[in-house]
Amino acid sequence: MPGPNDKKTSPSERLSQVAGHVAPKKRRPSRSKNELPADYSDILGQLDKLRTIANTPDPKNKGYVRQKQSGKLWVRERVLSLLDPSTFQEVGSVSGTVTWKTIPGTTREEPVSYVPSNNVQGFGLLNGRKVVFTADDFSIRAGHADGALMEKTIYMEKLAVALKLPIVKLVDGSSGGGSVTTIKTAGFSYVPPMPSFRYVVEQLNLGIPNLGAVLGPAIGLGAARVVACHFSAMAADVGALFNAGPKVVAGESFPTFIMSWV
Repeated sequence: MPGPNDKKTSPSERLSQVAGHVAPKKRRPSRSKNELPADYSDILGQLDKLRTIANTPDPKNKGYVRQKQSGKLWVRERVLSLLDPSTFQEVGSVSGTVTWKTIPGTTREEPVSYVPSNNVQGFGLLNGRKVVFTADDFSIRAGHADGALMEKTIYMEKLAVALKLPIVKLVDGSSGGGSVTTIKTAGFSYVPPMPSFRYVVEQLNLGIPNLGAVLGPAIGLGAARVVACHFSAMAADVGALFNAGPKVVAGESFPTFIMSWV
């Protein structure tokens, strides 16, 4: 019941109030496809900038120059040559090491330098069939052990198991072998337990097709990943497959033979 101080309203006014509550609300004007949200534009813009850096070859980079002088394709050229046109979907496109600087007078930051992860990976179609893949970028560095780089590769191995998709492994530059730096930092070596290799074994047990290509030096875990594939190929002019680096093997056994071979 209305109180003594309540303002009296006519039936038409009450009906207008109810109509205002149930009337459909006006939609906000739709944002254009390329327009960034005002409160996230700086972050999304930074991600776009990092992707652009990662996708653009640097002809002044020593690693890139070495790659080309060796007669090799750059890692992204390899991926695009392998997959059906316009089917490449990258996973972890901006993973890497970034140095930031604060823009004066604001709380915003922008990247000063960026070193992408040395592994390009994702999804794509291969002759019309969906696959996952990992591809080493030896122009950046060798191995995946340091700086949690190996975790990115393992993530793709897990996806192959979860999604039951064939996996293609383009190996160049050891691809995850042991590291003295890692042992100094962690205080132990992951060899021989090799917890990461369980996903490779699981793939094989599930019958998930594994395809490998040796497109440069494949050492240690990189070599193990390739030889564990159902089918693998080696580039005759630039491929090499061995257990460990010459310095390691030379210190353990057959030093005369190894050093003369090197």
